[in-house]
Amino acid sequence: MTNIFVANLDFGITSEDLKATFSQFGIVEYAHVVYDNKTKKSKGYGYVEMPEESDANNAVAALHGIEVNGRILDIKIATPKDQRVKSPKPSKSDKPKFNKFNKEDGFKSKRPFNSESSYNKDYSSFNKEKKEDTVKVKENRVMRPRRKRMGE
Repeated sequence: MTNIFVANLDFGITSEDLKATFSQFGIVEYAHVVYDNKTKKSKGYGYVEMPEESDANNAVAALHGIEVNGRILDIKIATPKDQRVKSPKPSKSDKPKFNKFNKEDGFKSKRPFNSESSYNKDYSSFNKEKKEDTVKVKENRVMRPRRKRMGE
């Protein structure tokens, strides 16, 4: 038994159409177009099962790349699940790194506004006197006990 994966099907093609197309090349045990459970519409791919491997290979060679209803078919011999190569899962190092401003590290804007930027250094001299005054006010501030709230 050889399973064939048929992709890029027109959404109007049924399982019977698929079986009729592949039966030109030999006996078709099973033909199935996959449908979405919620919408009941075709997902655009299906499977065909043929008992003879040579018939399946002939069908793949003849039908792969042909145009049906404006769509070019992509037909392959299906690989069993246990023999498929698993795609690697992304590791932590593959994810983009973000700084505290939710921007990717390595990104430099034209006018950065962080504390080390030249933009802030250029304009910080205008507020130097005010900064010194606010520091003095904080130093001279006296701590007082909290007032009691009514009802306490």
